[in-house]
Amino acid sequence: MPAPAPASSESLRLATELQTPVTERPTPPAEPAKPPEPVAATPAAPAKPKVAAAAPKPAAKGTVDKRDRARSASDTAEGYFRRAALLLTHGRVSEAEEQLRAALQADPRHAAARQAYVSLLLDQQRVATARRVLQETLAVDPAQATFAMALARIHASERDYGGALAVLDRASVVGDGADFQAFRGAMLQRLGRHEEAVAAYQSALRDGAAPATAWVGFAISLEALGRRSDAAQAYRRALSVGPIAAEAREYAESRARALE
Repeated sequence: MPAPAPASSESLRLATELQTPVTERPTPPAEPAKPPEPVAATPAAPAKPKVAAAAPKPAAKGTVDKRDRARSASDTAEGYFRRAALLLTHGRVSEAEEQLRAALQADPRHAAARQAYVSLLLDQQRVATARRVLQETLAVDPAQATFAMALARIHASERDYGGALAVLDRASVVGDGADFQAFRGAMLQRLGRHEEAVAAYQSALRDGAAPATAWVGFAISLEALGRRSDAAQAYRRALSVGPIAAEAREYAESRARALE
C-alpha cells in the first residue's frame, strides 16, 4: 500500500515547535568560600631591603582587549534578552521583539535570543521573516540542529521536502537525536526514498526515546519496501510504546490487521 498523503496537521504547526524561553535565567548561587589550606611553618627568612615596585607600563595607544569587548557585547545582549523574557511573560510582545532585536544586534551569537525571536515570529505567522532569520543563522553555522529543525519544518509545511532534507543533512553532524532522525526519516519517506527512511527511523528508535509516530513512519516505509511482517510488527509496536493520536492509532491498527 502506498504511503499515505501528508496529514492536514502537517501545516504551520510543524514550524512552531521551537520553544520560546520566556523565563529569566536563574542566577547561580554563589559558591561558598573555601577555607584556606594549612601552611607548614618555615623558618623566618632574613628581611630584605624594600624595593619600590616598578610602575606598570601604560597600554599601547589604540590597543583594545578583544576579550573584554566580546564579554561586554555578550553581557549587553544578555541584558536585552532578560528584559525581553520578562516582557513576554506579561504579554508585551512588541516591546519584547524590540529587546530581542537589540540583543542580536549587540551579539549575533546569542543563541537564546535568536531562538526566542524565531519563535515569536512563528507564533505571529510571520513565516517569511522567520525563514530569513534562520537562513542567516545557518549560513554562518549550518550545524545547529535546533535552528535546522525549525527551518526544515517551515519547508515541510510548504511541502518542500527536498529543501527540508537538505537543511537537515547540512546539520547532520550534530543532529543525531531521536526527534531529528525521525523527522529526517519522514522527509525521506515523502520523497519515496524508503530504504534511507528506514535507516533514519532505525537511528531514531535505537535509544527508545522516539514517539509512537516514529514507529508508524517506520512501518509505512517497511511496508513500501514489501517487508510485510516487519511492518506489521512496527505498527503493533506503535500502539504500545506511548500516547498516539486517534487518527494514527486507527491507521496503525487497520494496517497491522491487513498485514498479518
